[in-house]
Amino acid sequence: MQATVNAGIYCRLSVDDPDTDESESIQTQKAMLTDYCHQHGFHIVDYFIDDGVSGTSFDRPDFRRMLDAIESGTINTVICKDLSRFGRNYYESGMYLDNYFIRKNIRFIAPGNSVDSANGAYNLSVPILNMMNDFYARDISTKTRDAKKARAKQGMYLAAKAPYGYIKDPADRHHLIVDEDAAAIVRRIFDMAAHGAGYNKIARTLHAEDIPNPLTYFNQKNPDYYHSDYWKQGTQWHVTSIQSILNNPVYLGCVAHNRVGSKVMNGKTEKKAREDWIVVEHTHEPLVSAEQWEIVHKQMESRRRAQKDGEPQMFAGLLYCSDCGSALSFSAVHRKTKPDGGQYKCWYYMRHGKEYCSSHYITLDQISTVVLDDVRRQARYAYLYHGQYLKTLREAKAEQGVKQLQSWKKEAEKCKKRLAALDGILKKLLEQNAAGAITNERFAALSADYEQERKALEEAVADYEKAAQSAREGEEQAEQFVELIQEYTNLTALDARILNKLIDKIVVHQREKDAEGNITQLVEIYYKFVGMTVLNFKEQ
Repeated sequence: MQATVNAGIYCRLSVDDPDTDESESIQTQKAMLTDYCHQHGFHIVDYFIDDGVSGTSFDRPDFRRMLDAIESGTINTVICKDLSRFGRNYYESGMYLDNYFIRKNIRFIAPGNSVDSANGAYNLSVPILNMMNDFYARDISTKTRDAKKARAKQGMYLAAKAPYGYIKDPADRHHLIVDEDAAAIVRRIFDMAAHGAGYNKIARTLHAEDIPNPLTYFNQKNPDYYHSDYWKQGTQWHVTSIQSILNNPVYLGCVAHNRVGSKVMNGKTEKKAREDWIVVEHTHEPLVSAEQWEIVHKQMESRRRAQKDGEPQMFAGLLYCSDCGSALSFSAVHRKTKPDGGQYKCWYYMRHGKEYCSSHYITLDQISTVVLDDVRRQARYAYLYHGQYLKTLREAKAEQGVKQLQSWKKEAEKCKKRLAALDGILKKLLEQNAAGAITNERFAALSADYEQERKALEEAVADYEKAAQSAREGEEQAEQFVELIQEYTNLTALDARILNKLIDKIVVHQREKDAEGNITQLVEIYYKFVGMTVLNFKEQ
């Protein structure tokens, strides 16, 4: 007596399939297979539908549910339209058809390919079809990836969901518009970070105020997006959410694609190097300025060098040794004779000793006083003598720019001459290789070295030209600094946000003692846009 066929009908359609006409639709697959079962007297136990799911992976919701039905003995037959609907991964398809189904005594039927395991072992056409489906999927994957890159370079936003703080434009799903409610929280997160708050503090503050986290907020706005209740559960703010927001360039008004990817189809996703990103600027309204972005990231960097009490040093990442160029390292150990707020010393000196560098010792109180005084002096002068101050800065920038331009032009010309020489060398190598004077292996090795040198030279020329352009913009930069510094005329105390907003770096020299026993120390403050101002002060 023939065993009853308890069939599970499996249907699948991928959004990447170009053949998504009516003949391949889920409704058509169901109708065809239902009719097939009725013709053959098969009992249909259930329909297993993966709609919009790629066939390159078998980690599909309803495919897994079908496996559970097999394990429980609910079904003993699997029927799908053809092998491509079953899967497009050659190796995994073979594992299920030639191993798992046989062990579980599961009959497999694909009417579209005239395949029925009840007729005996699969003929040669089955593995060939599986292999063709696999190659087809890989080809489609490559074409899809290339198409996405092309659209990314056009500045289109391609992710399924808009980032927190934005919504997709109803008139163009590839364009982002501001969601003011969430955008206010994003701006607040950046503002808190700019004032020195860390990931944990920001997360705790938002959670304490019962502000919905990004996922909860999205679910409130889109209650039908997720079918599973798992994604609808309210959760507190996590540091990874804060970190993700603060590091996402989308808030600068640009789209950045290709930030993550896998080396092979369905491989492990990993972060890609920044130079591999596809970044298009000015694609939508920014939520933060480039200036605030820079301040925040300097703050984030400084927090990695926080004190034992968790508070970051406001000068972290700004103080450098005048002799060896290394950063000054902070120590909170107080002097017994003169207690202070801590002191800075050359990191290289502390690590390797006086044979390599000197201490360049300066206390936190001293450097704070020096910098605060100079910022207030610059601000007062800019406020009281605006025109004269701006003229002085412009002249200084112009003089500095002329010297820099001459130096950069000279270096760029050297690089260009070497590039021209390399062209001749490579041409001669090619001729020698064609004449048989050097082997292909030798030619490949030499040309690779020269091409690497060429690339480095081209990058150097680009850097020199970029620096030259920056020097030419000195007048505009001077005006920017004058507008910026005037805000701090009545400044009473420094903090990390102010320092990172105004200053690029501070170079500290070694203390010197004159014949009369007076100790002086030179401090060079390099302000943003305008460069260095030199101060001398006497130790009290």
